[in-house]
Amino acid sequence: MSRLSIRTLAAGFTVAAILLCLTVSFVIALAFPAPPPARVTLAEVQTALTGEGGWRRRLVAVPPFEAAREGQALVAQAGLAVLLDAPMAEVRVRPLTPERVPVGRPPASSSAPSEGVKTLLAGMALSPGMSFAPFEASVRQPDGRWAVVTPPSPWLTPQRLRMGLAFLIAAGVLLPLALWWAGRLTAPFQRLAEAARGDRRAAAFVSGPREAAEAAQALDAMRDRLGEALKERTAIMAAVAHDLRTPLTGLRLRVEGLTEAPREAAVADIARMERLIAQLLTYVRGEDAPWTLEPLDLADLAREGLARQVEMGRDVRLTAEGEHLIQGDRDQLDRALGNLIDNAVLYGDRAEVVVTSEGGEVVCTIDDAGPGLPPDQLEAVFSPFRRLEASRSRATGGAGLGLSISRSVVERSGGTVSLSNRAEGGLRATVRLPRLAPALSEQGGS
Repeated sequence: MSRLSIRTLAAGFTVAAILLCLTVSFVIALAFPAPPPARVTLAEVQTALTGEGGWRRRLVAVPPFEAAREGQALVAQAGLAVLLDAPMAEVRVRPLTPERVPVGRPPASSSAPSEGVKTLLAGMALSPGMSFAPFEASVRQPDGRWAVVTPPSPWLTPQRLRMGLAFLIAAGVLLPLALWWAGRLTAPFQRLAEAARGDRRAAAFVSGPREAAEAAQALDAMRDRLGEALKERTAIMAAVAHDLRTPLTGLRLRVEGLTEAPREAAVADIARMERLIAQLLTYVRGEDAPWTLEPLDLADLAREGLARQVEMGRDVRLTAEGEHLIQGDRDQLDRALGNLIDNAVLYGDRAEVVVTSEGGEVVCTIDDAGPGLPPDQLEAVFSPFRRLEASRSRATGGAGLGLSISRSVVERSGGTVSLSNRAEGGLRATVRLPRLAPALSEQGGS
């Protein structure tokens, strides 16, 4: 079954939302009767003519409109004339909404009604409970001007209240549905982001609109291409580094046979090239390097690394009491600790290693007596090919991969490694690894 696009889903939801709003409005119209129209009484008009009651009042020099000739306006006009004790010719009424005239009704007479009709109409207008649709009234004043009163027109009418109620109910029903639908539309892209940050295949993890599925397939294809490119790069660099070892071995044999003074310098250069190649091979192999997990005592690993340093005549010391068990690959962790100890000796003259256990972690600190690092370089030096110093001398030259390799190995073992400047001077490298309980170490070794 083909997946729908986001455009189709959004259009469908929009149409559904419109139909929902119309349905709610229709239900409101059926469930709530229409509000009665506004009505006014002649007593309200009489009060308004005195300037009270909230009606608008103004004075004009000429009659503002013609006198009523028919309908309720004529009835109100007759009753208002009696109520004000004024001649009917000096009282005028105009409805604010045109009155409907039945089909076939003869036109109103242009002549004024007789006195009997006036009396009848006034009696109707002044009967108890009588009210009229809103109208304007005008009465001639003693000075000849006309006072005109107009009823107030509030903004919040019953009809508008009804419309507002329908809007609020529709919004209350539609808002949760809109939030739910928005979550359904965006969820595939959130899963796509999770797949991009993890290792799982996005196409099998992401579902939803067609655009999300296509993006997941494109992400998987891009990841495959990057993986192939990385494998190809790794294979090329590993092959080059491996091929360099053969001529270097022959060159070392020839150089060691020399008796002249430059022999020692040439041998040192060859040794330096071999270290660079070893570091490069370790780095490019990365996750593809063989990895064997076993219970290890980090203090023993540090002791073995320091023994090699002592054989080279370097100033190193170890402080460790008891067992400090971890789980990891012996060769890889030995290389990681060796890189950190080498840096301490080469750049800080000596290395003081302390191995302790803190709660569920085994902590190894490696202190030196060097100048330390600027604070902004404490994290930057873990980047590949980033050197601790720029001289690239024979004594300290390297590819700048030691710290990067150490961090990669420690993190793959579930730990962390960081650098900090010591208050008394020098640099401290701190390695934290999950501590292995003795019972678990016995199971792993059995």
